[in-house]
Amino acid sequence: MYGRRSSPRHCNERGILLMELAVSLPIFALLLTFLAFALLWSWRTYQHEIADAELRQEMQIAAARVVESALLSDHIRERQHGVYEMRQDASRKKNESEKPLDKYWLADGQLVHNYASFPMTGAFSGAGVHITSFSVLPDPYAPRLYHVEMSGVSMVTGRTYHLATAVYLREDMNGR
Repeated sequence: MYGRRSSPRHCNERGILLMELAVSLPIFALLLTFLAFALLWSWRTYQHEIADAELRQEMQIAAARVVESALLSDHIRERQHGVYEMRQDASRKKNESEKPLDKYWLADGQLVHNYASFPMTGAFSGAGVHITSFSVLPDPYAPRLYHVEMSGVSMVTGRTYHLATAVYLREDMNGR
């Protein structure tokens, strides 16, 4: 007798729910796609910034070490092509046979100090630092002035970084 009859309004409400779902689901998927893209882009940017910072840091540390060796040296020469030796005068030392020697050269894109098994650059694989050029050249006009230059590239980002400085050697070079 008093049975429930579905009213036309009640049937229409079920269709509205389905229509709302059909409209909102693609919008939700679009928003999720945008969010995933933004997260991937920010992660990639972060990785590139880390790689570039590591490139600058490794090159600056290596250049500082080369400059420090040069400042402590009385004589710099290129022993072989691309192998630079920095010596202190042994006559000022107590033991004449003791001659500290720092050697720097490039080997497979890494700057090496004294021993090939201990490169100064390329320690962090996330940066992919590759030193493309290294030189310690005497100035043609100033006798004790040397120009230290290095260039490197990040294998991750492809960006290059160049360092250049000039160093005066000690005055007590004994004519060398």
